[in-house]
Amino acid sequence: SALMFRPTHGSVALQQMWSATFAAVFITATAYSRQKHFAQVAVKSSYEARSLVRSEITQFLPDHRSIQVRFSLLQPTNDTDGLLGTQLPFLKNSLCWSEKNLASALIGNQLFGYAPEYVVYTDNHTHNYATEVFHGFPSHRYHLVNLDMDPKDMMRMAPFNKSEFDDRNWASVRRTLADSDHLDPQKARLLLGTDVKFLQRPLEFIEAASQLHEKQAVYMVDRFWQGQTADGQPVSKVKYRMNSTGPQCPGLLGDFVYLSPGLELTVKKLQEKMTWYMNQPRVLERTIPPCSASCLASNGLHAIDQFGLMMALGEAVRPMGEGCYSLDTERYSHWYPRTPKTQVTHDKTMDTCEMVQPVEMAAAYSSEQSEDSKLKMLFAALVLLFTAMVSLLCAFTEEKGSKELQAFDDWKDMCSS
Repeated sequence: SALMFRPTHGSVALQQMWSATFAAVFITATAYSRQKHFAQVAVKSSYEARSLVRSEITQFLPDHRSIQVRFSLLQPTNDTDGLLGTQLPFLKNSLCWSEKNLASALIGNQLFGYAPEYVVYTDNHTHNYATEVFHGFPSHRYHLVNLDMDPKDMMRMAPFNKSEFDDRNWASVRRTLADSDHLDPQKARLLLGTDVKFLQRPLEFIEAASQLHEKQAVYMVDRFWQGQTADGQPVSKVKYRMNSTGPQCPGLLGDFVYLSPGLELTVKKLQEKMTWYMNQPRVLERTIPPCSASCLASNGLHAIDQFGLMMALGEAVRPMGEGCYSLDTERYSHWYPRTPKTQVTHDKTMDTCEMVQPVEMAAAYSSEQSEDSKLKMLFAALVLLFTAMVSLLCAFTEEKGSKELQAFDDWKDMCSS
């Protein structure tokens, strides 16, 4: 006759316990996988970009794709009222908008993936104030450079010791020359004025920056030119050029310039271009089309740092004079009026910005919560596995029920209780 398997109570319990054990393992693996998936989706949704969890993409991201963002807080005349009433509020405001929209967009970008590192130039009068601004900020994400303590600072500024620079000229030239010694040419760098605000995430800028080759640049356009050209076009739509031959980056605005890794601007070349501009006749025709009357401010040397930079950069990029690209003037707006499409603006309006904590600290807090959830889930799975194993042993003990298991009476009594 055919053999018939008649399951005992113990064998049924054994099958059930094995099923429970398998289910526990499956549930644990699935839950962990789902949580990991939700973490990735949360990052993608938060930054509206294709990205992976940072811990998973770090190994694929080259170090040179981290960005140094340069600000400046220099006060040549020790004017405390101007520092507290204007300069500090603008630095705090620009930093807030940068953390709120630039940093989050960079973290969410596959090529960059890191929050920016801030480099801020200070002097003896402003250094302690800048330190207070960054109080509580992650220490690895900012670096304050006191130029008064930099022995090379006097050498960089030596060609201009007898110039007619006013305080603004002096501070602007000083910061631009300092970039050559204090920023890493093997990293991406973003040179910003403290009157730049990232009102929205600058996705077009980041996309443009990510497509650059080494030794190239992208920048905002100085559209503060009035009147019309000879063919009737608004001057604000035309990218100015210096009235000089040689490679240039037309229309460059000195307060928003991105330099790709490998692009190096030497102090000597910047000094050369600024000195050339300083020695030109102080007339509006130094640029094509002619500059607005603002160029006659500051003893006729207004924006000398910008004009020197646009010529030096034109020679440094590759291809020479062609490897520098301008951003859309409606989305990246210099001065007024702003446009309905404005995402980043460079003007003197103090747009209210509220941010509880730096973006990386918020991300760290989210990561801690995620790790805590993983531990709780793991503990619950271990409890379930332990329960399943105890039940499995009880079933095995009950099924054996023979003399060889007489020594386990206490164990059987516990199982039956």
